[in-house]
This record gives sequence, structure tokens and C-alpha cells, in this order.
Amino acid sequence: MNIIINFHQMPHSAAIDTHARARLDKIATLFKRSEPAHPVTAELFLNAHSVHAHHEVELRIKSGSLSLASHDTNADMYVAIDAAIDKMITQVKKEKEKQDSKKHASFSEKSLFNK
Repeated sequence: MNIIINFHQMPHSAAIDTHARARLDKIATLFKRSEPAHPVTAELFLNAHSVHAHHEVELRIKSGSLSLASHDTNADMYVAIDAAIDKMITQVKKEKEKQDSKKHASFSEKSLFNK
């Protein structure tokens, strides 16, 4: 499955593009394990500050009803991209665990009431 990646706000080099796409492939592998019912869209917002010594990166992932966002600020754009993607990977894994636990839960309100 391919992730549709949209870069926003900052003209960037081919090296940043290649680096971000390689890192986003890790997120794509997490979505390959599930049913491919919904397309996955990743929006990467890059904001480089020329006055301040920091760069901002925001990543948004949307797939069906799933909508997640992560953000990081760092003096190095590559480190900020890596940190934002790592945070997103953690969120996606947590969301997958929630969905799996809901699928395997075998309780009802009635069974909770009888305890």
C-alpha cells in the first residue's frame, strides 16, 4: 500500500524529500498489516525559521476515521522530521492496539452489571 504524501509550506531539497519518504515507509508498513479499506494520507508541514535557530515539523495522518497528528521543533530539520515521525509511529501502534483490544473484548454492559 502506498501512502499519499503531501509536503506543505516550505520549498525543500530532494535530500529532505528522500529522507522523509524513507522514514514514512515505516508508517506504511504498520498500515499494511490491516485491511486496506481506506487510503492513507500523510501531510508533512515543514517550517524553517531563518531568524530563529529552530525548525518546526508537523505530521498529520488520515485513514478512514483515524486522524492523528504529531509535532516537533529542533535546530536540525532532519532531527525534527525523525522525531515527528517517531511520535507518529508510537501513536499509530497505540491506536492499532486499541482497535485490536476492542475486537477481542468479550464483555457487555450486562456482564459488567452482574459483577
